[in-house]
Amino acid sequence: MNDEIRNKVRQILKKIDRDIVVPEEMVHYSEWLHVMRYEIAEKKKYDVSNIKVAVHAACHTYKLMSEDYTYDDNILNGIRPAPTSSIVIALGAQLVDYSNWYDCCGFGFRHILTEREISRSFAYFRKIKPIVEETKADVLITHDTGCVTTLDKSQVVPLALGYKETIPVISDSQFAALAMGAHPFKICQLHWHIADWKNFLNKMGIEWQSAYDEYKKYLEELKKGAKPFILIPPPRKLQPKNIREKTTG
Repeated sequence: MNDEIRNKVRQILKKIDRDIVVPEEMVHYSEWLHVMRYEIAEKKKYDVSNIKVAVHAACHTYKLMSEDYTYDDNILNGIRPAPTSSIVIALGAQLVDYSNWYDCCGFGFRHILTEREISRSFAYFRKIKPIVEETKADVLITHDTGCVTTLDKSQVVPLALGYKETIPVISDSQFAALAMGAHPFKICQLHWHIADWKNFLNKMGIEWQSAYDEYKKYLEELKKGAKPFILIPPPRKLQPKNIREKTTG
């Protein structure tokens, strides 16, 4: 609502032929994916029916906003958050369950900064290890950058100490993008992830090595002054019926 900041943002957005939109209501991006899941599934390039997916729901969505977050009677019987699980189901992957689904990822809002060893231990021994042992999932998907980072990076030390349980961790938006054929490195940025994602991509049918070679060539071109690859979709107007979906809870 700040005029000065809004005008600065408006000038920036004009460079990509956009204008600022002040929404009447704020929603978490995973809820947008939930509403758009069938349209996303229509654009699916890869068959993910053989992919086993475990889902971690971020604490700040449904624990701190319990009256606002989205539930659906047709998703997990309406007793767990619908977003993220719903995109997995819509894409046709196998949604698997595990006993510690309600536990925090270990980030704990401030614990990752003040008690990092506790956070990392919690992430691995209360989340990663049980998920791998109970589900044998191919990938763990969540919808929060803190959760992705904590669950991914916290696998380093235990693996260095001889533990074997590991699983790639990505966001629901990355999974949806990969399924639709997005470049795994130019767009999805999987090279920044610690846990090994190679077997996961292989199982999806993605030729990750050729994509990575292409990405390295792209980096060399950037060093020589080429413009960076930026995907800007054309402006698109949504009908009101696509913006809000009837939910319960």
